[in-house]
Formats: sequence, structure tokens, C-alpha cells
Amino acid sequence: MSAVKIKAAERQEQVQAWINLQQANRVLEGLLEHRLRANADLSLAEYEVLFRLHLAADRPLQMSEIATQLINSPSGTTRIADRLENDGFITRATPRDNRRVVRVTLTERGRRALEKADEVFRGALQESFAAHLSASDIAELRRLMRKLLEGNGAWSEARCSPGTASPTAS
Repeated sequence: MSAVKIKAAERQEQVQAWINLQQANRVLEGLLEHRLRANADLSLAEYEVLFRLHLAADRPLQMSEIATQLINSPSGTTRIADRLENDGFITRATPRDNRRVVRVTLTERGRRALEKADEVFRGALQESFAAHLSASDIAELRRLMRKLLEGNGAWSEARCSPGTASPTAS
């Protein structure tokens, strides 16, 4: 086989791998979103905000930190926070000394909602993801995803390994 044909075949494989990555992401997100909405009345993004606030323990997260961790726009993050605040799951506060900062804290009601949603999420994740992969498959997938994120300057401990990063990492 000539070098040109090998390169064309490699390019085709790259495109197909990328398409499959996108498909797997959409399918899994759809399944998780459906299960969370049906059983916990939360979107996947709302669940993730509550989860990240829980991991931050008693340290409030800034809205900008949440947007960065979710890889979301500030306005999109604000819409998520609006719903969570309206439901009493979070509180937002602006310190007097810096009016540009908005700090978000998980409420007790939010903790209870997260407990229920977390059980739903972990069950759906087990059924749709972990049941189809071995522990070594998952470790290899995580290694490969980290390699892609690092290679594109998008890896950060706080975003990609929530709960293991120091509170000041972003």
C-alpha cells in the first residue's frame, strides 16, 4: 500500500474515531439527562453544578469558577444558577468589597436534592457506561481523554478531576 493511501486511511480512521467519540458522548449525555430529569427533576448541568459545589465542601465557588469548570458561557451558567436558586438548592452572594464576584453555596435543600440525584446518576452511569467497560478500559479511556485535553491546553485538575484538586486550582 502506498504512503498516500495509508495516510488517507489514517485520516478516515481519525474522522471515524472522532465521530464515534461525539456519538458516544451524545448517547450517554442523553441517557443521563433523561434519567436525571425523570427521577430527580434536574438537568445534567444542574446536577454537575450541585456535585461540584458539594465537592468544594464549605468553600463557596465563584460563578466564574463554575462556568470554567463546566466549560460553559457565563450566561449559560447564570441560567443554570437561576433555576437552582429559584428551587432553593443554592444561594448566591456578592461580597461588598468586590461587586464583580458572585459566590455560590450549596444549601441544605440542595444537598438533599443532590443525594437523590447522585443515586440516580450513579445508577444510570453504571448501566450506560461502566457495565460495558472493564476497570482497565475505563483507566485507559481516562488516560486517553487526559492526553487529548492536555494536548489542547484544556486540562485542569479542578475541571477534569473534581474532588482531587486543591481548592485554589482552576
